Amino acid sequence: MKKIPGVPPTKRSEFHGKRQRTRGWTVFVALVMCFAFAGGNAFAAGSQQEASAFTDISGHWARAYIEWAEEQGIASGYTDGTFRPNLEVSEREFIALVFRAYPELDVPAQATGEPWYVRYYAAADKLGWPVADPEAAQRYTRGDAARIIAAARGHVLSMEDAVMYLLENGLSKGKTSATFAGYDAGGTLTRAEAVTFLYNVKHVEAGGLAPASGPQEAKTGGFELSGIRLGDTESAVIAALGQPDRRDPSALGYTWLVYNRDYGQYAQIGVSAGKVTTLFSNADAWRHPDGVKPGASAGTAAAHAGLTESEMKAKTRHTYTKDGVRIQLYLDQLEEGRVEGLLVEAQGLSMAVDPDRSGLAAAYERQIFDMTNAFRLKNGLPVLAWDDKLAEAAKGHSADMAQRDYFAHDSPDGKSVWDRLQAVGFERYATYAENIAAGYPDAFMAFNGWVNSPGHRQNMLTDNLDMLGVGVVHEGGSNYGWYYTQNFYTPPWW
Repeated sequence: MKKIPGVPPTKRSEFHGKRQRTRGWTVFVALVMCFAFAGGNAFAAGSQQEASAFTDISGHWARAYIEWAEEQGIASGYTDGTFRPNLEVSEREFIALVFRAYPELDVPAQATGEPWYVRYYAAADKLGWPVADPEAAQRYTRGDAARIIAAARGHVLSMEDAVMYLLENGLSKGKTSATFAGYDAGGTLTRAEAVTFLYNVKHVEAGGLAPASGPQEAKTGGFELSGIRLGDTESAVIAALGQPDRRDPSALGYTWLVYNRDYGQYAQIGVSAGKVTTLFSNADAWRHPDGVKPGASAGTAAAHAGLTESEMKAKTRHTYTKDGVRIQLYLDQLEEGRVEGLLVEAQGLSMAVDPDRSGLAAAYERQIFDMTNAFRLKNGLPVLAWDDKLAEAAKGHSADMAQRDYFAHDSPDGKSVWDRLQAVGFERYATYAENIAAGYPDAFMAFNGWVNSPGHRQNMLTDNLDMLGVGVVHEGGSNYGWYYTQNFYTPPWW
């Protein structure tokens, strides 16, 4: 980093540490510090299970309920051997499932040439059930299903009353909580949810004390980010937070809904098949009953994770599973092990996809920019503006390090940070700086490495910087795989 006269520079930017290899990746940051994070692949695959009757439900949260429904003759799969658990259900499909779950109810035989669903509507009309869409023209919701379940038990109720009837009688625990809001009455009903509803009802009627724990009642561990929990629907997220400011890919195949219009409430919401699977933020936008969130002390984090405070303070990152949720704490050793960022995800996510690494690199660039601004805001500093020319210089340096197999601020032919900035059009400066890192498998870890390095941290928290550009490159045949560069800049005021 170079400074204007009178401002002390950081330590020299050559890398002096020995190369250290972690289990699975090599980790480097520039300056004099080298961080090696313990642990293997961050996304371990779930445990193996016996083969399923359907080809697309292995590892799915509703597998047991789907197989129960097939055994009971309530639901069947498709001719290609799939069940399609995330396919939306129509009203006529759901009432057919309910009648199959209650074979004692009178359903007329199907007349020759008659559409399959007509006889189910005739039976529903005779019983006074609230049905009105035989042509499947409308979206069918969880609230609609609650009305049918209540009617099948002899209670024709409004949607809200039907939902409360299910919750109060132990027929559902809701999606995120046993409340009307937590039930998500407006959410679309899927095939997996439909059979789980019926399993829960039959389970309670057979003498069970409560619905089996399962999926539609997603495990959240008590974590809530900007009012959003694991298991919420994507439609509920957008209803609560509006359209995201950006959609980013992830290495696990889900999509990040990124909200960065207010860095004090910065949030990344991971969604797959219409449901929230992952939450991340380093902003103070979390709620948790035990106070596990950014800013929490090492003692608070340690108590939740089952470690001693001294053990937690010795770490820069800690991953553990609790209450059915996988939790990654990004810690700040320079602040006594305080929680800096938090990633919470549903169990069972794995590297089962071959991600588009160029798309991931572009996402990591913007995520590092966002995390840096959230970090600055928490520390009482103004946020930085994105600059395309700085990003061009940063990406060029990351690519050069990857292609020529070196890790330094100065290139093998002697080009410096300022040489690269001049090459993209900068002529003068008041202040500029550069952070580099290599070997980290994602933006969260790279950023956390910089947070825990005094020199890099100083660069990110320098008051008189105005702009930032980030460049990330993945080179499969290179020594470190992933390369990260941050370029900061303030134009001259004179």
